[in-house]
Amino acid sequence: MLKSDYIDAARGRTPADLNLTDCRVMDVFRGRVLDGVTVSIYKGYVVGVGDGLQARTSVDLGGAFLAPGLVDAHVHIESSLLAPSEYARLVAPRGTSAVMADPHEIANVLGYDGMTWMLRASDGLPVDVYLSAPSCVPATHFDTAGAALFASDLAPFARESRVLGLGEVMNYPGVLAGDPRVLDKLSLFWEAGKAIDGHAPGLSGPDLSAYALSGIRSDHEATTPEEALEKLGKGMWIMARMGSGSRDLEHLIPAMDAETCRRMMLCTDDRHPGDIAAEGHIDAAVRALVAGGVPFIDALRMGSFNAACYFGLRRSGAVAPGYRADLVAFADPADFRAAMVYKAGVLVAEGGTTAPGFEAFGSDRRTMPPMRDSVNIKWLTEEDFRIPDRGGRLRVIECRPGSIITGAADEKPTVLNGACESDTSRDLLKIFVIERHTGSGNIGKGFVRGLGLKRGAVGSTVSHDSHNMIIAGVDDRSIFKAARRLNAMKGGFVITDGDSVVAELALPVAGLMSDLPAAAVLEKMDAFEAYFKAEGVPGDSPLMTLSFMALPVIPSLKITDKGLVDVDMFKTVPLFLDD
Repeated sequence: MLKSDYIDAARGRTPADLNLTDCRVMDVFRGRVLDGVTVSIYKGYVVGVGDGLQARTSVDLGGAFLAPGLVDAHVHIESSLLAPSEYARLVAPRGTSAVMADPHEIANVLGYDGMTWMLRASDGLPVDVYLSAPSCVPATHFDTAGAALFASDLAPFARESRVLGLGEVMNYPGVLAGDPRVLDKLSLFWEAGKAIDGHAPGLSGPDLSAYALSGIRSDHEATTPEEALEKLGKGMWIMARMGSGSRDLEHLIPAMDAETCRRMMLCTDDRHPGDIAAEGHIDAAVRALVAGGVPFIDALRMGSFNAACYFGLRRSGAVAPGYRADLVAFADPADFRAAMVYKAGVLVAEGGTTAPGFEAFGSDRRTMPPMRDSVNIKWLTEEDFRIPDRGGRLRVIECRPGSIITGAADEKPTVLNGACESDTSRDLLKIFVIERHTGSGNIGKGFVRGLGLKRGAVGSTVSHDSHNMIIAGVDDRSIFKAARRLNAMKGGFVITDGDSVVAELALPVAGLMSDLPAAAVLEKMDAFEAYFKAEGVPGDSPLMTLSFMALPVIPSLKITDKGLVDVDMFKTVPLFLDD
């Protein structure tokens, strides 16, 4: 509620709390820079820009640029492997002041309880964590999730102030078919006046029109300028993605001009902590756009103001009176890097690391809300990973490092003692998805090309979207050892070679997130990266690539606990072609 003391501060009757002097303010409204001005802050809000106000404290920025804090328009915090408080510790020094988090991953494991846990664990941090209610739990009927969320389950979240909308609607076939269970969710959030995010790779023509007509107003899956422009022309907003497994941002630059940039936002979707630490967060996306020829002011709008407008955050995304004092000071628009980061007028990061003000938000807590175990697979034997030869050719998933889209091929298997085996000379590895939620005993069995592993096995309980256990490997012993170790750790990542564990990271929070500080997680992840580099495994993020082999909503061939899925035809298919 507006109080008169803010008006008094803006008129100079009451001193401001803080003046940031000698600023070069980025004006996102008029696309200009205001040189040598003072920004005045009172109780967490900007009350004056160049208005000559007095303040109790002043900080001379020495001619640095000042911009609104950055906003990630769509992210799964779980993909950072960090609890929300540690995630904030990693992204705040890079200028991020708010994220729109879709807890789709933890909800697919724990359902309503997972969504509630994320709300509690992300409250009161120096990075605003807004949530969208997961729309697709389970994502499809092709795999086994840990829960199901219907419109009635989501109704309480539609009334939560920090829940800003409905998360990515991946079930676009359900939308187009008029599935009442999907339409009920859309109606719930449409009537609540909240955003509805999309996920419709390659959708075009009348089907795209029907999808947009349903109330879905954004999409982060555009991979070409043509796709982005068609979706923009049909009234949608585009979220340009810079993730670890999928980096479409640069591909969309030809679609960015003075008009289209006003309907585009920046997001990371899924980004590993090592990539955030080494390369950056939304700040890295801004740098990539500027390097690609996009004017800085347009890149900045996409990284801040536009997302605030889309999600209805009327007091965020600008340096202007009445806006939250979530601010980033930096030296050079051509190489945008946060020097100082303010959250509600409090300095929370400086020089790439957190400042004392960060802890003032209570973000140094180590206790998290309690959570039940979510990995319990004790029935496995080494024999479960045998794939008997049935004769003929078999389907092969062709992964493409740097993309979540896969190809589909067929090969004659290498057979030993009546069983199909991995063949590193042809880069063919066995791959398995093991159901971990209900004890069904389901194991999806297949082959994959493109991972480049030459020995041992790599396994994970992070496998989008149902997050069953996924393991790819050269030999059954290594694969079995990986499964046993993941069970013992209550989830995580592991590399095995025979009976030896080469590297591991436990993720006991729903098999998705660590309970360790960010620095410890990064150190353990370094061991994985060192191994992949030494072994010549392709791609910047092999673990992320592996995790998307189980995503049955992205073309073309995927694997779940129920077997292979031809996403183009939206149906399950047998491993052997003759079947």
